[in-house]
Amino acid sequence: MRTTTRRSGRRFLSVAGTLALSVTALLAGGGAAGAATDSATASVGIQDATLGWTCVGPSYNRKFAFTVNSTTGVPAGSTWRFTVSKAGYQGLQVLSDSAYVPSASGSTVQVNLSAPSGVPAATTVTLQPVYYLVPTSGYNTLTLSGYGGSVSYAMSTGNRPC
Repeated sequence: MRTTTRRSGRRFLSVAGTLALSVTALLAGGGAAGAATDSATASVGIQDATLGWTCVGPSYNRKFAFTVNSTTGVPAGSTWRFTVSKAGYQGLQVLSDSAYVPSASGSTVQVNLSAPSGVPAATTVTLQPVYYLVPTSGYNTLTLSGYGGSVSYAMSTGNRPC
Protein backbone atom coordinates (compact mmCIF):
# COMPACT_ATOMS: atom_id res chain seq x y z
CA MET A 1 0.00 0.00 0.00
CA ARG A 2 1.42 3.37 -1.02
CA THR A 3 0.40 6.31 1.14
CA THR A 4 2.69 9.02 -0.20
CA THR A 5 1.41 11.73 -2.44
CA ARG A 6 3.19 13.04 -5.48
CA ARG A 7 4.25 16.16 -3.57
CA SER A 8 5.65 14.23 -0.56
CA GLY A 9 7.46 11.90 -2.97
CA ARG A 10 9.19 14.89 -4.58
CA ARG A 11 10.05 16.31 -1.15
CA PHE A 12 11.56 12.96 -0.16
CA LEU A 13 13.63 12.89 -3.35
CA SER A 14 14.84 16.45 -2.83
CA VAL A 15 15.91 15.65 0.75
CA ALA A 16 17.67 12.48 -0.41
CA GLY A 17 19.42 14.44 -3.16
CA THR A 18 20.55 17.10 -0.70
CA LEU A 19 21.93 14.45 1.65
CA ALA A 20 23.78 12.75 -1.19
CA LEU A 21 25.36 16.03 -2.24
CA SER A 22 26.33 16.81 1.37
CA VAL A 23 27.99 13.41 1.81
CA THR A 24 29.82 13.80 -1.51
CA ALA A 25 31.08 17.25 -0.49
CA LEU A 26 32.26 15.96 2.88
CA LEU A 27 34.09 13.04 1.34
CA ALA A 28 35.67 15.15 -1.39
CA GLY A 29 36.65 17.90 1.07
CA GLY A 30 38.49 15.49 3.36
CA GLY A 31 41.65 15.57 1.24
CA ALA A 32 44.90 14.70 2.99
CA ALA A 33 43.40 15.12 6.46
CA GLY A 34 40.77 12.47 5.70
CA ALA A 35 43.40 10.11 4.34
CA ALA A 36 45.55 10.53 7.44
CA THR A 37 42.61 9.73 9.70
CA ASP A 38 41.71 6.63 7.69
CA SER A 39 45.25 5.26 7.74
CA ALA A 40 45.61 5.96 11.48
CA THR A 41 42.33 4.18 12.20
CA ALA A 42 43.32 1.25 10.01
CA SER A 43 46.64 0.77 11.80
CA VAL A 44 45.07 0.97 15.27
CA GLY A 45 42.09 -1.28 14.56
CA ILE A 46 39.28 0.62 16.25
CA GLN A 47 37.42 -2.50 17.39
CA ASP A 48 40.40 -4.45 18.79
CA ALA A 49 38.96 -4.20 22.31
CA THR A 50 35.80 -5.94 23.48
CA LEU A 51 33.76 -4.34 26.25
CA GLY A 52 31.60 -6.50 28.52
CA TRP A 53 30.52 -6.99 32.11
CA THR A 54 31.05 -9.59 34.81
CA CYS A 55 30.70 -10.17 38.54
CA VAL A 56 33.73 -9.99 40.84
CA GLY A 57 34.42 -10.84 44.47
CA PRO A 58 33.68 -13.77 46.74
CA SER A 59 30.44 -15.72 46.32
CA TYR A 60 28.85 -14.11 49.38
CA ASN A 61 29.57 -10.54 48.18
CA ARG A 62 29.57 -10.43 44.36
CA LYS A 63 29.89 -6.99 42.73
CA PHE A 64 29.11 -5.77 39.21
CA ALA A 65 32.09 -4.81 37.01
CA PHE A 66 32.86 -3.94 33.39
CA THR A 67 35.62 -5.65 31.40
CA VAL A 68 37.94 -4.42 28.66
CA ASN A 69 39.44 -7.36 26.80
CA SER A 70 41.83 -7.18 23.87
CA THR A 71 43.51 -9.96 21.93
CA THR A 72 45.79 -7.58 20.01
CA GLY A 73 46.33 -4.82 22.58
CA VAL A 74 44.88 -1.38 23.20
CA PRO A 75 46.92 1.64 22.04
CA ALA A 76 48.33 4.17 24.48
CA GLY A 77 46.02 7.08 25.18
CA SER A 78 42.79 5.12 24.65
CA THR A 79 39.91 6.43 26.73
CA TRP A 80 36.59 5.26 28.16
CA ARG A 81 33.73 7.03 29.90
CA PHE A 82 31.62 5.41 32.60
CA THR A 83 28.19 7.05 32.95
CA VAL A 84 25.00 6.47 34.91
CA SER A 85 21.49 7.57 34.00
CA LYS A 86 20.60 8.53 37.60
CA ALA A 87 23.00 10.71 39.54
CA GLY A 88 24.37 9.44 42.82
CA TYR A 89 24.70 11.31 46.11
CA GLN A 90 28.49 11.45 45.96
CA GLY A 91 31.12 11.28 43.24
CA LEU A 92 31.36 8.04 41.29
CA GLN A 93 34.53 5.95 41.36
CA VAL A 94 35.77 3.17 39.12
CA LEU A 95 38.20 0.72 40.71
CA SER A 96 40.58 -1.03 38.32
CA ASP A 97 42.33 -4.35 38.85
CA SER A 98 45.17 -3.27 36.55
CA ALA A 99 47.72 -0.46 36.43
CA TYR A 100 47.18 -0.29 32.65
CA VAL A 101 43.88 1.55 33.27
CA PRO A 102 44.22 3.38 36.61
CA SER A 103 41.28 3.74 39.01
CA ALA A 104 39.54 7.11 38.73
CA SER A 105 36.97 9.35 40.41
CA GLY A 106 34.47 11.64 38.76
CA SER A 107 31.22 13.52 39.13
CA THR A 108 27.89 12.09 40.26
CA VAL A 109 27.10 10.98 36.67
CA GLN A 110 30.41 10.16 34.93
CA VAL A 111 34.01 9.03 35.32
CA ASN A 112 36.65 9.38 32.61
CA LEU A 113 39.19 6.57 32.31
CA SER A 114 42.29 6.16 30.16
CA ALA A 115 45.10 3.77 29.34
CA PRO A 116 48.13 6.12 29.34
CA SER A 117 50.59 3.43 28.24
CA GLY A 118 48.10 1.14 26.50
CA VAL A 119 47.02 -2.39 27.39
CA PRO A 120 49.10 -5.35 26.18
CA ALA A 121 47.62 -8.09 24.01
CA ALA A 122 45.67 -10.91 25.70
CA THR A 123 44.93 -8.79 28.78
CA THR A 124 41.57 -8.32 30.47
CA VAL A 125 41.07 -5.26 32.68
CA THR A 126 38.21 -5.32 35.18
CA LEU A 127 36.64 -1.96 36.07
CA GLN A 128 34.34 -1.96 39.10
CA PRO A 129 32.07 1.09 39.49
CA VAL A 130 31.18 2.16 43.02
CA TYR A 131 28.87 4.73 44.61
CA TYR A 132 26.11 4.42 42.01
CA LEU A 133 22.43 4.21 42.95
CA VAL A 134 20.41 1.02 42.68
CA PRO A 135 16.84 2.40 42.54
CA THR A 136 13.85 0.62 44.10
CA SER A 137 11.70 1.66 41.14
CA GLY A 138 12.84 2.24 37.60
CA TYR A 139 16.35 1.58 36.35
CA ASN A 140 19.77 3.14 36.59
CA THR A 141 21.61 2.40 33.34
CA LEU A 142 25.34 1.95 33.80
CA THR A 143 27.33 2.46 30.58
CA LEU A 144 30.98 2.06 29.64
CA SER A 145 31.84 3.53 26.24
CA GLY A 146 35.02 4.35 24.39
CA TYR A 147 37.68 2.33 22.63
CA GLY A 148 36.00 -0.91 21.54
CA GLY A 149 32.43 0.38 21.52
CA SER A 150 29.89 0.57 24.31
CA VAL A 151 28.23 -1.74 26.82
CA SER A 152 25.31 -0.97 29.16
CA TYR A 153 23.41 -2.64 31.96
CA ALA A 154 20.06 -1.42 33.35
CA MET A 155 20.11 -2.09 37.07
CA SER A 156 17.36 -1.98 39.71
CA THR A 157 16.67 -3.83 42.94
CA GLY A 158 14.80 -6.47 40.94
CA ASN A 159 17.37 -6.64 38.15
CA ARG A 160 20.83 -7.10 39.66
CA PRO A 161 23.26 -9.41 37.86
CA CYS A 162 25.36 -10.38 40.88
